[in-house]
Amino acid sequence: MCLTTACKQDHGSQGEDFLSKVNKNRIRIVDDREKLAFFENTRTPITPKFEMFPSGSVRPQGWLADMMKQDLEKGLVGALDVLYPGIKSDDLYRTMRRGGLDDVPEMGDLVLTGAAWEKSIMWWNAETIGNWWDGFVRHAFLVDDEESKKQSKKIVENLLASQDEDGYIGIYKDNLRYQHDGSNGELWAQTTAFRMLLAYYDFTKDERVLEAVERAMALTMSQYNDTAKNPFELKNAFGGATHGLMLTDVCETLYRITGNMVYQDYATYLYKAFSSFSVNRSFDDIRYPYLTQRDSLFQGHAVHVYEHLRSLLQAYHHTGYPELEEAYNNAMYKLDKCILPSGAGHGSEWIWGDLADPTQTAAEFCSLLELRNFYGSVLQKSGEIRVADQAEVLTYNAIMGFRNEDGTAITYCKTDNCYILNGRSISQKEEEKRFKYSPTHSEPAVCCAPNYTRNFPYFLDQMWMKKDTGITAVLYGPSELSTEINGIQVTIAQKTNYPMSNEIEFLVKTDEPVEFELSFRKPEWSKNIDFHSEPEVPELTDGYYTLKKSWVTGDVVRIAFQNELEVKEFHNGEIYFQKGPLVYALAIPHEEETIRTYEVEGFKDYHCMPTNQDFHKIAYPAASKLEYSEREVSGASWLNSHVIEIAMMNDTKKEKIQLRPMGSTILRRVTFNKTN
Repeated sequence: MCLTTACKQDHGSQGEDFLSKVNKNRIRIVDDREKLAFFENTRTPITPKFEMFPSGSVRPQGWLADMMKQDLEKGLVGALDVLYPGIKSDDLYRTMRRGGLDDVPEMGDLVLTGAAWEKSIMWWNAETIGNWWDGFVRHAFLVDDEESKKQSKKIVENLLASQDEDGYIGIYKDNLRYQHDGSNGELWAQTTAFRMLLAYYDFTKDERVLEAVERAMALTMSQYNDTAKNPFELKNAFGGATHGLMLTDVCETLYRITGNMVYQDYATYLYKAFSSFSVNRSFDDIRYPYLTQRDSLFQGHAVHVYEHLRSLLQAYHHTGYPELEEAYNNAMYKLDKCILPSGAGHGSEWIWGDLADPTQTAAEFCSLLELRNFYGSVLQKSGEIRVADQAEVLTYNAIMGFRNEDGTAITYCKTDNCYILNGRSISQKEEEKRFKYSPTHSEPAVCCAPNYTRNFPYFLDQMWMKKDTGITAVLYGPSELSTEINGIQVTIAQKTNYPMSNEIEFLVKTDEPVEFELSFRKPEWSKNIDFHSEPEVPELTDGYYTLKKSWVTGDVVRIAFQNELEVKEFHNGEIYFQKGPLVYALAIPHEEETIRTYEVEGFKDYHCMPTNQDFHKIAYPAASKLEYSEREVSGASWLNSHVIEIAMMNDTKKEKIQLRPMGSTILRRVTFNKTN
């Protein structure tokens, strides 16, 4: 997510009174390096639970493949570069590099006013372009679309041609490169581009691409390090500079590919450098000095908080420092206060020290993605079952609940209890363009739409993980893993309608018999898992069932989760319903109001207005026994194929109320008051 510039509205493109809020949080620069002396101590790295597979090892199947294909062929994933022409017209990594504000092209709905802080606008489009590249290229290969793969190759070839003799790949001309004293996007622009390039390398094994990224990283590491310049020692910064901490992602991927520990060391350096100086309190919640305070709540920009957690986690696991362990535990304590019933971390741009509230605190799509990808990092490093459960809840409820049914638009911000989307704030007192459906959201920022394109490809990367003794199904959903074990090709498919179904069939194919462990996560919401894998009996250890045998083509393991509908109470006293990973909601009838159309047919910006207010009357009879039934809806789309009916109070009368999976709803009510 990007944070800069103003639009024609007085309150700016980043929400109500954006600049005054950011400036209010500015503090004098404090040198905290003495608090980081422990980084000189001997490291005792923590051995990770799992290793990630290369991107492309896990491909979508079933409903997931259908949805990704729809998004690429007819949805915003494939059309964003046409819907938002700034992606194609701004060759900012090559022919349109930035040397000053005169080099910034027309930016759609954004208006430059000449304010000093607007120099940060120079990096903005690198986020939009790089994140869309990342999602588009991954979709192209994961659904095997030939035209999209050709387009991906052109994108990559243009980036490779942009590389200077010294290895530089980036958005700045010589006069600005690696010498910023304020807001900039040096590392952030490289992060968004390099994440895509390394995925392309995984898919194609084109060694030129890996070599180019390593050369570029070698240059960056020579410019920013402990004996040279600190990239975060700045007079002031908006979001671009601090987003640059996510070069951590590139370092971790390069380490996975090459095994070169220099990349893990550099990722840890980045977190230390970030923690050394306070630049702008709005973007600094995950700095080590702030995390020594356990009971204070996160207050800054939500996307920064959720993405920066990955850097803290990397530094902690790479060093084993008890100081970072305490900081991480404190961060998890604070994070828990931000989580909504949908699994989303709240923050309609800002967290502001607020407790999550299903009606009053919205989430931003970029925040959802960064939080889910943090969970994926935790899973790889620790294998923690609770975090895997959180990743599924977040993906199947909050993330799906931002998308419209045909994938042509998402909301930028949304509340769990979403009663209206009319371009106004939650209070309805201010204009707030984030609260609508759009394929671009070009008025505030084209950030959530490109980040949507990255959702399922990254989720697939997190579904299966490996360890020395075998393979583990960490997350569940229709997918197929292809890998080698002891030089033998192995394919394992998850055949399932999960999460709508509680049953999964795992089909194994091997070139020849090969022995390994196949493990399956036991979700905390499942009382048990029924296995059909005779004669082998799985063993449950640390939350994972494991089967060890010599596997051959045709082996099948069938599992069925024993999940019950749960009535859960949120901290505000309201209740909601969950079964397995699915949170249920009362869908509110609505009508659409088109407010903008695009040259590409089928795409529009629109508001959603409730057609009645009856949803306010529904309450849960807490004194009664839970009464409910379930049914499948024949002929309905995947999202609408399953409903439950629960005995609820409708005003003064008890009746059956139909609830649907939250991910299939537009306007909805998720939480309910209790009544006797």
